[in-house]
Amino acid sequence: MFHVKLWSSIAWGLLLMAGSFACESPSDVIVEPPSFTPLQDQAGRYRVTFGPGPDAVRGFLPDGRLLFRTYDLAPFGKDWILASVPLDSGVVREEVAAYRPALLHPVGTLTSDGALRVLGAWHVAAPGLDGCPDSSVTSAGTPGPAPRTPSPVAITLYTLPATDGTPLASLPRRFVSIPTVTGRGTTQQRVRVGPAVRDADERGANPFGPVLLAGSVEAIISDGEQIWQASLTDTSAPPVLIGTGAYPAVSADGRLLAFARPLGLDSIVTTFSIPLGFLSCNEEHVEVTATSWEIVVRNLESGAEQVLTEGRDPAFAPAGDRLVVRGPDLRWVDLASSVITPIVGTTGGFAPAIDGDGTVLAFSLVNPDTDADVYFLRLVR
Repeated sequence: MFHVKLWSSIAWGLLLMAGSFACESPSDVIVEPPSFTPLQDQAGRYRVTFGPGPDAVRGFLPDGRLLFRTYDLAPFGKDWILASVPLDSGVVREEVAAYRPALLHPVGTLTSDGALRVLGAWHVAAPGLDGCPDSSVTSAGTPGPAPRTPSPVAITLYTLPATDGTPLASLPRRFVSIPTVTGRGTTQQRVRVGPAVRDADERGANPFGPVLLAGSVEAIISDGEQIWQASLTDTSAPPVLIGTGAYPAVSADGRLLAFARPLGLDSIVTTFSIPLGFLSCNEEHVEVTATSWEIVVRNLESGAEQVLTEGRDPAFAPAGDRLVVRGPDLRWVDLASSVITPIVGTTGGFAPAIDGDGTVLAFSLVNPDTDADVYFLRLVR
């Protein structure tokens, strides 16, 4: 089996030799590898991707294909892309290939409820633009670059047509700025990094969203510390703050919002001083930490909340009666009884997603000798 990243490198090379780039650019080409069948291991898991870059589950599409984030190793630029794969056999294909330039950061994702497709493109803090340049020394005089993380400073929500083709500049969009950086353009800057950001950086998890509210034009987003609800059509209406939390998930009927709320918040503050000729740029880097996380389910109609258990990364079953939650392993949590049932073969798993029939659980897993790959389990209830 060829993984989409390996096959892409070969395909781009062949296209180059054929002179095919006269009328195409890499972001306009959808590469389809040969057919394959997922491989089952001794734990009963089916492995879908096979390195060499990190892959992370992003959910299921309405047609049942599994969506995941991957790394395109084409020689004309290494881009994060969104790919999908059928569960049994078939081809890996790149989704929304025409809009690849919108994926400004690997956290980006595609979400769809069948009638609406929304591409979430995250903008993250960049040296020199959001914070001081990289070359720096700490306040103690120790040389070293200021730590750079995928801390979001804004998100653009693109409402996509049913099929790709409309120019990116013509797409309806909603831009939401996030107050991560203060003092832009001055020599005194402050960068705040939320408690879920490291998880996005180290694993490829998506604590930010967006997720759609069923039957509406509203999206839920998080900056890794706070959660908002934003209209996709009324761009003049400011986002509504829901509360502290990350990893938003919405039930299929749109009534329930599940998220992870950080507990034991604290912060690590480091000051970096970067020489700029006769001046210097001073950056106060504030990293917010959490000692633990709890899973909260909120009724979006009444506002009532239910705290279920410790964990992150909640994902609803289609019936809305239970969640998959990430702890040391993935586990079921029953909403009515709060009974917790560990799922065998998922230790270390993250980014869980359940298909529309409730028969497949997909997740990502970091292998001992490679990066994160995509797996799924058949569910028996």
